[in-house]
Amino acid sequence: MNNTVGTSSVATAVQAGSITGGVHLHPGPPSLPIPVPRQLAPIPAVFTDREEALLSLEAALGRTPADGTAPVVVITGPDGVGKRALATKLGHQIQDRYPDGQLVARLRADAPGGPATAAEVARSLLRALGLGEHSPLPWAEQDLIGLWRSETARRRLLVVLEDAADAGQVLPLIPATPGCLLVVTSRDPLPALLAHGALHRRLNPLAAEHGLRLLSRIVGEERTGRDPDGAAALVGFHGGMPLAIALAAADLVLQPDLPLRAGLPAPAPSGANRSESPVRDAVDTALAHLSPQEAGFLRRLALAPAPDLDLASSAAATGTTRDQARGLLAELVARGLLDTARRAAVRGDLYTLRPAVRTAAIGVGAPTRLAAHEASTGYLTHLLQTARACAQLLTPHHRVLPRPPLGRPVEPVRFTNRNEALAWLEAIAPAVGPAMIAAVDCGDPAIACALASDLWPLFHYYRDVPMWILVYEAGLRAALRWGDPMVIREMSSTLALGLVAAGRLKEAATHYSRAAALAQSAGDRAGVAQYTSGIGAALHDAGFNDEAQSFLGEAHSLYTDLDDRRGAGLAGLLLGSAAARQGHVDFALPVLRMARADLTGLQTPDPLNAARALAYLGEGYSFAGQHDLAVAALVEARREFADVGHRPWVARSTEFLGQAAERSGQPGVALGWYTASLDQYTGLTSTRDVKRLNDRIAAVSLA
Repeated sequence: MNNTVGTSSVATAVQAGSITGGVHLHPGPPSLPIPVPRQLAPIPAVFTDREEALLSLEAALGRTPADGTAPVVVITGPDGVGKRALATKLGHQIQDRYPDGQLVARLRADAPGGPATAAEVARSLLRALGLGEHSPLPWAEQDLIGLWRSETARRRLLVVLEDAADAGQVLPLIPATPGCLLVVTSRDPLPALLAHGALHRRLNPLAAEHGLRLLSRIVGEERTGRDPDGAAALVGFHGGMPLAIALAAADLVLQPDLPLRAGLPAPAPSGANRSESPVRDAVDTALAHLSPQEAGFLRRLALAPAPDLDLASSAAATGTTRDQARGLLAELVARGLLDTARRAAVRGDLYTLRPAVRTAAIGVGAPTRLAAHEASTGYLTHLLQTARACAQLLTPHHRVLPRPPLGRPVEPVRFTNRNEALAWLEAIAPAVGPAMIAAVDCGDPAIACALASDLWPLFHYYRDVPMWILVYEAGLRAALRWGDPMVIREMSSTLALGLVAAGRLKEAATHYSRAAALAQSAGDRAGVAQYTSGIGAALHDAGFNDEAQSFLGEAHSLYTDLDDRRGAGLAGLLLGSAAARQGHVDFALPVLRMARADLTGLQTPDPLNAARALAYLGEGYSFAGQHDLAVAALVEARREFADVGHRPWVARSTEFLGQAAERSGQPGVALGWYTASLDQYTGLTSTRDVKRLNDRIAAVSLA
């Protein structure tokens, strides 16, 4: 096989000497226009009263905060008082003022695993605006928030954030223009938002007449007219709390022959204390009217270690078929005991439980420890099985650990293409933290290690570095407790990769060294090569090219001896890059040509790394003063990165072109490439890269 990159194969793609500015990558066919997001739920048909609250909120909307950002309205009150319904009603009344869309996100104040992070919510909101359809959104929080502010600065949006735990979730998400409005619901006031000029409105229970009107709208005026005393008793007992009245009324609608007093809880046993919460009393009464199958299903949903559940995960957590789960979910939604949060790509409808329902449901039925174990293992089995299917499709080269037995099998989720697998991974990301906690707590370290291993595609493609480190630190703790050397190696090396991405290079080298020592003890030369290459890669990324060459050279020799072409290619592309940056171009160029040949000749294609080898080869030609070959290789690499949809490397290869032009004494051409690269990095909201390109542009402009 020809293992050189000659002018005939690359230079003919572009006449390098004629390039005086950026080379344009032609986009594919135009995509369909993105619809304006309309995420407000329908106004409940039985919505009652709240005219005074609506008038006062609308009157306050004309105020603009002194800092020029969006006005903020905070609706507070106890669970079940109707905060979400009021925010929805307000949103519909004023939606015409916000023609660019109405967005809704839940901040999950009391969800398992903790509240949603600002980055997670920003990602969801940006998705709703149509961003990230054709390339990944950034994962770093500051980059996501920066992109959110940039997008809101040019739009008129209504944003509703439901169920906030504290102001820290909200402050980063305040839109960057007074043309937007932010509405927040929270049980408690958020004093930190007062400094921003936020208007707080506390919502009280319904007055008796309005509570009766709500009940009549649900069960029918004819029924409450026949039994006015029963209606008054039911509304009075539930203290005018809309959710409590609605839960009791839903049960009565399903049983039309019952008197209205049947919506009251059974008398408390002698000496027992009744709850002081009308909502909790209503939930307890609603649970008492469930069939044993419905109650057991709801209980296991409440015990599942997940912030939300879809059809597949609900069936897995409860030990039911998907057909059974579909019917039970619909019944519980109809009774008001489950909320349909939103729809997610591939996963479908997502279901959540209110805190009062979760707490009450957990106390029903069989001993909690057994039920919790069954719900947790069923849910984790689903995650493990589906994540493994993603890994087989997205990262076939990655080593997977044996999957531990977890009890009953669950119906698999099947993906027809890579895009579906990627969409599922992104949609499940908020559940990863709670799932890892549950896996660690289950007592079998093999489960936590297998879950961490199977989740690798999430981090490989989306690079949520903080979560990456959290997951593999937990996986490493579990592996050390387990004591299996191979698993310790796997967790150590994958954690090291995340630490490199975070810039924590000394820690990364420590973990790679542990993995390499274990591989050496086991006589595993392939493992030694992998981890030695990892140490070299960390040093290369940090700019320690001299030290990197030593480790990468050792790894390259080992891979070559093992006849591992992919390993040799990966080590070789970094070895050649490090050598070229040290000025050793006579050594570097043959190594880079061979790396390119190795990676393009694999039986299982690896187009991303093959393009990386070509980009580093182009950089090597530039260091050698062979400018035409450098430009030809880099332009071809740039095209290949675009073909695989890897925008960060498109931007980086564009930057390499600017550096090549600068080395060849063409500052005007360099400025054009740098400007193009800056635009690409800006689109990626990569703060560190944007700063570096601005510095390059400033230096060229001053030269």
